[in-house]
Amino acid sequence: MTPARKPTGLGALDTEAVRPELSELDVLDIGDLVALMTSESTRASDAVVAATSQIAEVVTAVARRITEGGRLIYVGAGTAGRLGVLDAAEAGPTFDVPDGLVLAVFAGGSDAMVRPREGAEDDVEAAAVELRALGCSSRDTVCGISASGQTPFVLGAISYARSVGALTVGIVCNGGSAIAIAAELRVELLVGGEVIAGSTRLNAGTAQKITLNIVSTAVMIQLGKTLGNLMVDVRPTNEKLRDRAMRIVSTVAETSPQQARKALEACGWRTKLACIIAASAMDAEQANDLLVASGGRLRAALETIRTGRSATTGRPSSRSGNQRRLGVAAFLQHGRLVPGDVAVAEGRVIALGLTPTGRGIAIPGLVDLQVNGYAGFDALSASVEELATLGTALARDGVLAYQPTLISSETARTTTAAGRIAEVATREPDGARLLGIHLEGPFLSPLRAGTHPAERLARPNLELLRSLLDAGPVTMVTLAPELPGALELVAECRRRGIVVSFGHSDADTSEARRGFDAGGQAVTHVFNAMSPISARAPGLAGAALADPRVTVQIIADRVHVADELLQVVLAAARGRWTIVSDATAASSLGDGELLLGEVRVTAEQGVVRRRDGTIAGSAATLLDGVRRVADSGAALGDILAAASERPARLLGREDIGRIGLGARADLVVLGDDLEVHEVLLEGRSVK
Repeated sequence: MTPARKPTGLGALDTEAVRPELSELDVLDIGDLVALMTSESTRASDAVVAATSQIAEVVTAVARRITEGGRLIYVGAGTAGRLGVLDAAEAGPTFDVPDGLVLAVFAGGSDAMVRPREGAEDDVEAAAVELRALGCSSRDTVCGISASGQTPFVLGAISYARSVGALTVGIVCNGGSAIAIAAELRVELLVGGEVIAGSTRLNAGTAQKITLNIVSTAVMIQLGKTLGNLMVDVRPTNEKLRDRAMRIVSTVAETSPQQARKALEACGWRTKLACIIAASAMDAEQANDLLVASGGRLRAALETIRTGRSATTGRPSSRSGNQRRLGVAAFLQHGRLVPGDVAVAEGRVIALGLTPTGRGIAIPGLVDLQVNGYAGFDALSASVEELATLGTALARDGVLAYQPTLISSETARTTTAAGRIAEVATREPDGARLLGIHLEGPFLSPLRAGTHPAERLARPNLELLRSLLDAGPVTMVTLAPELPGALELVAECRRRGIVVSFGHSDADTSEARRGFDAGGQAVTHVFNAMSPISARAPGLAGAALADPRVTVQIIADRVHVADELLQVVLAAARGRWTIVSDATAASSLGDGELLLGEVRVTAEQGVVRRRDGTIAGSAATLLDGVRRVADSGAALGDILAAASERPARLLGREDIGRIGLGARADLVVLGDDLEVHEVLLEGRSVK
């Protein structure tokens, strides 16, 4: 990453310049004052014109990211931030984009829009916290807006966005600023000194407003949101907009306003569909199918009507034999439930936000990062064929990607199991995709061993770690950071791109912090098998809840964590908590005796215990955990993201846990009761 330039003193900024020729501004009569200010306003438009090539580069990059399932996120403070909020708010009604596609992060929060909190712009960490809560990822664009080009809040956002691979843009009004240097793309609007020295709500703000208008509008044109200069994706939410929609349909279809209104009413006031209906003999469903086949682009659909040829968009044709709509009322995207149906074809998502035709919701396949076993099989001892059967059972319960978890065991047994898992990982899945191995041990604290056999624990040993990592496709390691030599193991894992999670640990707060500073990214089943929280000793759990870098994994099975502590996690780790099942062979099976690694345990009335009474994993499914958290009253979109989008993000996986245009159709259809109605693996129903 290019290091940000050290902020310049305000007095040296062009936008702060004191212009000697305006020294008698306060004694001008009103006519001369207004004439001066109107002539000065051309500086804003001139600066925008001068930045044309920079703006074009930004539009190209943002449109590409959104097409690939990303979002445009504005970040700013003061006047610049308010302009970002305004542009984001206008995207929905103007272009009918799904909620959450264009967002704004504003220093000080929504209250600061009307009650200025100018000090909020100096908080360099706050924007990173907000972006993390939004699930900012490599698909997104983060656009920092700052007249000075050195606002700490915005610099923090750019730094965080780059750390997760998001595209970064700086829209600034001073040349060579810290934000322009830190961002990958820049738009420098060099308006010079203001009429009122330092009052950047004048020319600087005007230039930024024009630029944001151009960026968002040009991006939407690239996405097919207009036909010529007609706003064909307008959302008719009031009488003025309904009148506009009628005029648009009447113009496009060359029909009367009365016929235009009829067409709009026939399709629920979806302007593009109404244009197709009014220009053809199609009903609403046929019009929608044609629009989907045309990639959502009205021009292509109308050309199909005119010529009778099939629409081609470069995407898989929705008119092919296996094209289908899911018949849902909403779908999960970026932690929000977005109204509309989903269409799939040839194993990919080809349309989102279609007119709803049913009930329920479509979500990405769930992602479970801690599966010790499932449906009668234990991950440590299962054969290759049994592991395949385990994956199919997970898929039927909505989990389409998972990490088999190997608890501490005899080294040879662990490496043998890793070899079997490696073989399964190379196969085309008929069930849940095997993401890699989660090694939960053996480098754990004997004081917090839990179910792990004490004799199988090991002191941190770099050679032993390397032999375990070389045995199979390890993607996550749980260890205790306080053990002597543990941080050396953290460094080795991070060098190999392996996620490090802390658990089965008696770490105090300082030991936990050192571990996170060294590269620890998560905690394993928070509150369980770790040092407890007390008033003056927060321990591992407290340190994780307080650290915005850390993903907090929780077992939400009504056994492992009390309701009150679940609420603490949801509040303290907003946007960075995830659900794991900690499933055992009893999950999706029922009560009885079974193995968890080398340990014989018993499942009874939904609780799995060792003979000495120690809780030993879970008998619940991941979807059971989702339903349990839903009972707490948390936002359903946030809960579902915690079991899909966020665990995928922790592993750095872009191909799972998300719904986006062109994304693989690994989807789960849930009813209003959060029961599984259908599971699709690359668009095929899993039986």
